[in-house]
Amino acid sequence: MKRFAGCLSMSALLFCLLAPTGASALVVDSGHKGDIEFRVGSSTSTVVANARVIVINHEGSIVATGLTNAQGTWDAKVPMYKADWNKKFEAKGVVSAIVVADGFNEQAVYIIPITEHTVQPVILQPIQANRRNAPSTSLGNFSTHDLKRYIDRYASELKLKRQAPIPGDPEYAPWSPQQQQ
Repeated sequence: MKRFAGCLSMSALLFCLLAPTGASALVVDSGHKGDIEFRVGSSTSTVVANARVIVINHEGSIVATGLTNAQGTWDAKVPMYKADWNKKFEAKGVVSAIVVADGFNEQAVYIIPITEHTVQPVILQPIQANRRNAPSTSLGNFSTHDLKRYIDRYASELKLKRQAPIPGDPEYAPWSPQQQQ
């Protein structure tokens, strides 16, 4: 439980759960700001203008908030920090966001990577009369390349074997649960 003592928010708790034991402390990246472009739409394939985006850092503090424009986008400038939990991963920290809009159920997005320019889609569910309505959650939008590097780091550390290449996609071989001898 001592490992989770500094986890003041959901994003911090998820960071603590994902970080390897003994991970280095977080270090603020002095003055540098990351850019996160929120693209808010609905499950009916329409953009959502005037949606409120609330960005929350790893300590549980609001670091940015704003409304989406007529195209359903809003750019957040957020403080970067160095997170030594994965040296091959390009993000400079993570944040969470809550998105609310009139006529829609709320959406919480956890573990959004902070980069020079992150694009984070958010899909809101319309409120439906006489049906169950509730907030929903999702994880941040990691690029395939960043996600592969993240998985590669830990699979390599455990010395896992690769599976056979996939027919039709010979350049990619998923990791196996089996360790090398």
